[in-house]
Amino acid sequence: MTSEEREREAAALAELDELTAAYLKAEESLAQAREALRAGIVKHLMERNAAPGKIAAHSPYDRNHIRRIGTQAGVPPLRTKTVRSAKTSD
Repeated sequence: MTSEEREREAAALAELDELTAAYLKAEESLAQAREALRAGIVKHLMERNAAPGKIAAHSPYDRNHIRRIGTQAGVPPLRTKTVRSAKTSD
């Protein structure tokens, strides 16, 4: 390998190192923003400030994903179950 080829390789690898560092920084920033958004969603679900459908309209998630976030965080459902199984005897 000639010295010119080594220099080009070193420059290419240095550029890739810079781009990778920028990518990892952006990925970390995205993870922090995602966690902050999830915390805000859980907060408003717990406080009953807005229904899941309304929250979904103002976030990048659909209503079903908002429900999953709430369920994972332990948010109680808005309504209790009203249907009982016919198999249970009371």
